[in-house]
Amino acid sequence: MDKNGNPFQFGAANDFSSDDILEYYIEDYNYSRFVNSTRNLFILGERGSGKTMTLLYHKLVTQHRLAEKMGERCSLDHIGVYIPCNNPLMHRTEHELLDPFKARVLSEYFLVLGIVHWLAKTLDENAELIGEQPDTLSGDMADAIGRELPAGKTFAKQILAFAKRENRETQLAINRTDSKVFYEGALSFSTLLMPLIEILRQIPNLSDSHFLLMVDDAHDLNEHQIRVLNSWIAYRDHPTFSFKVATVKVDRPTLLTATGGAILEGHDYTVVDMEKPEQNKQSEFGHLAERIVARRLERLGCEMTPDEFFPVHESLKAGLAAAYEEARAEAMKKYPNGTSKQISDYVYKYHRAIYFRRRDKANLPPYSGFRMIVYLSTGVVRNLLEPCYWMYDKALSSSAEPGREGVIRDGISPTIQADIIKQQSRKAWDRLRDGLVIVGCTDNDARQIYRLFDHLAKLFRLRLRELRSEPRATSFSISAREGYDFRELDKLIKIARKAALLYVREGSGKDYGARENYYVPNRILWPMRGLDPEGQHARVSLRASRLLASARDGKPLKTDDDDDGSRVRGGLFR
Repeated sequence: MDKNGNPFQFGAANDFSSDDILEYYIEDYNYSRFVNSTRNLFILGERGSGKTMTLLYHKLVTQHRLAEKMGERCSLDHIGVYIPCNNPLMHRTEHELLDPFKARVLSEYFLVLGIVHWLAKTLDENAELIGEQPDTLSGDMADAIGRELPAGKTFAKQILAFAKRENRETQLAINRTDSKVFYEGALSFSTLLMPLIEILRQIPNLSDSHFLLMVDDAHDLNEHQIRVLNSWIAYRDHPTFSFKVATVKVDRPTLLTATGGAILEGHDYTVVDMEKPEQNKQSEFGHLAERIVARRLERLGCEMTPDEFFPVHESLKAGLAAAYEEARAEAMKKYPNGTSKQISDYVYKYHRAIYFRRRDKANLPPYSGFRMIVYLSTGVVRNLLEPCYWMYDKALSSSAEPGREGVIRDGISPTIQADIIKQQSRKAWDRLRDGLVIVGCTDNDARQIYRLFDHLAKLFRLRLRELRSEPRATSFSISAREGYDFRELDKLIKIARKAALLYVREGSGKDYGARENYYVPNRILWPMRGLDPEGQHARVSLRASRLLASARDGKPLKTDDDDDGSRVRGGLFR
């Protein structure tokens, strides 16, 4: 990338070079520990959460480049093989022409050929690092699979040519007019990929290597491939390889195997969740966000911290300070003999609410400051970088002068920050209002989702205005599911999640030791409704029937607390 380009570029990680990945990726040692283990691993997260970047960082060519930059020799203890599923090589539909058994066999073969292709490509890209190879590899491989390899200067190139040939031959066989024709030469995981891995260990530098088969976008595989992949994950004896599977959380692929069994977390695989529920300064994501932005500012040649580069608007700072003093005075009045904890808890709970409840659509708060941007991200890296990208772009355009270097190093003004945040928030609402373009989303679904989010925003604004208990809560849980047909509601929730407008987190339930899902709307929605993106550690409980009635008929939302009138009456002692 151009050193003088926008440092907050947030495009697809697959478009990054190895140097770009090393430049931008913030290594999380927990992720590296999991990826470089011999355990099978599922990496879960919605779009933009960093799944692909994590896998690309651990592929061999990137680790080789990292070692070169550090003046070291790259270790071959772990061979990271990146296997993208969202490409023509893996996206195949020929299985639909066949009966279920033949479809499964063919699907497995295409998946195996894809993995073989990317494994051979990894070896070919790192031929110098792999080093000297025995002359017997080609013959041993031909004996193992029962067919000759195509000509090629190296073993890796022979395997690449073999994968291409087999893809072509298989498709030609399936495309013949006689629908009963089947490619009988189809091989499997155990008859092609496992022998290949064992033969590769004959190479002296790979004799002790563990192959990390990193399958990205596994949700794009067909149902047969997903089941067969799960079957491979269920294998007990695999000291030479392990699978690292990245997939979305919504409509996560089945965990069933080809034989009808199921793989179990902790037993067959480990899970890493790339999304972080908390975005405060002390949280994991808070630290990660700061490191991500700091790294990009360093690349720009800027010595400012993220907080300095994205300063808070003075009026926002002053307004919050005044609200803090007002809340403290009211706390002292309510608890004349109260403890310091009672006072501080009250101030924490209400001072930001006091500020935000006094703003309306004509007088929105000047949303600004790095911490505000972090909260607006809702714990997703792409959501963090996108507003930064447009803020930088607008600052660059606003400061364009003849002869001026096309770089911003003195920070982004709070006014520009506020303008972009409102613009991004408006775009999110326009997208909701105009109809979501999501597979499986009808026009009626889109209208219902808009009504649901509109009434959620109105509910949260009402709670803020009336200073009810937990007035800044902007997340919700769903109650009274039992005995109620909420499949239609679940469909709307899944569409909203696919559209990155809603995220699901897990938290403590009311029952001791219980865990429950709760729902967090994308916080970029809140600025145009005058809400506080920072929110608070709380969620409101909403009945499934009321959520569905709001989506279907536009009925205002009521929380479970509304039934018992739980609120601060008359505002704060007024």
